[in-house]
Amino acid sequence: MKASQWIFISPHLDDVALSCGGLVWRLVQEGQRVAIWTLLAGDPPDDHYSEFAQINHRAWGKTGAEAIAMRREEDRAACTRLGAELRHFNLPDAIYRRDLQSGNPVVKNNEELFSNSPEPEVVTRIAELLSQEIPPDAQLVLPLGLGGHIDHRLVAAATERFYATAAFYLDYPYILTACKAPILKSGTLQKVDTPLSEGALLAWQDAVLCHPSQIGSFWRDEKETRLALRNYMAGGGGRLWVRI
Repeated sequence: MKASQWIFISPHLDDVALSCGGLVWRLVQEGQRVAIWTLLAGDPPDDHYSEFAQINHRAWGKTGAEAIAMRREEDRAACTRLGAELRHFNLPDAIYRRDLQSGNPVVKNNEELFSNSPEPEVVTRIAELLSQEIPPDAQLVLPLGLGGHIDHRLVAAATERFYATAAFYLDYPYILTACKAPILKSGTLQKVDTPLSEGALLAWQDAVLCHPSQIGSFWRDEKETRLALRNYMAGGGGRLWVRI
């Protein structure tokens, strides 16, 4: 596949690096222009943090705007390693959003993070924003929203209007618990089995490790992180999916 520009849409500041960093690196090595647009990269709207947000802050060793600034710096380092351009939008992560009617946090714990429904007004806002900002000749690569995370489902719902011409990536590591998702078994999507080299794997591993604040959420240390990505790539992970 060739395009004048590739735009990978990322819910959070680590999702593209995690899900398909090797593929991004390969496209750049082929001389293609690649950008990663992270939607939920904005500062918290205020400092009235929920207990769930504070739990995350303690894990990151930063709080509020400092935590997001740190995560944006991690993403800059990851994109530099992959050779990709980046763009950070100013929408807040689910842990900072509140229900418009009740004022309660959208998610109050990890269970709700994977069970509560995305807010319709945020879905609409993202859809309108991307419709205005995406160049007409760009090749979009979208997350499928697999694994249940509210923000991944939010972005998948907001980007449905682009599905006819978009390519897709599987949300890693969440896909490990959603490998039998109906969309993958429906026959409407097909994996593009692109070879990824050792160089691609190394860049992928390095990019993921540029996000040290997030590693502990999935793996114990660098060695386990690198091994997990090697195994995922060897099993066919990190490739594009397209509509048949």
